[in-house]
Amino acid sequence: MGSKPEKLVNPKELLNLYLDICEDILKNLTFDGSNQDKNNLYLFLSSLEQSLDFLALDVSSIANVESKSFAKLNYISKWNILIEEPAIKNIIKNEFNNPDGIFFLIKLTKEKLFNPIDTTIIASNDTINLKKINLILDKYKRFMLLLRKTLEEC
Repeated sequence: MGSKPEKLVNPKELLNLYLDICEDILKNLTFDGSNQDKNNLYLFLSSLEQSLDFLALDVSSIANVESKSFAKLNYISKWNILIEEPAIKNIIKNEFNNPDGIFFLIKLTKEKLFNPIDTTIIASNDTINLKKINLILDKYKRFMLLLRKTLEEC
């Protein structure tokens, strides 16, 4: 008996799966500073990064990006390659360079998780809260839609 060929899952399906996971985790966040809540924030960010990774694969197939090792790269490296695509270059650059860009927001949020707020400092610190996490998720959804619309028009 021969083995059946494995059916590959479409990157679009996987990016949506990880997006659904993000939304499920968001429902359970309490922002109470507990270890469970911190773990859920890590899972949220990790799932978002996975979704971005599969979005990059989806975009690369639509844009016909030629790279043998593209699928093996981490999500940031994939987007650094996709930033060279003329049709979507400005959209991606905006997300890397602006303080409210998705890649910048993820990096900043991860830094805040790894380096908790110093309560001895009198100056106000920007905390991770529901509004910030919703902003990140909304920003990602807008980024995804803008990319898809732009690629469909090209």
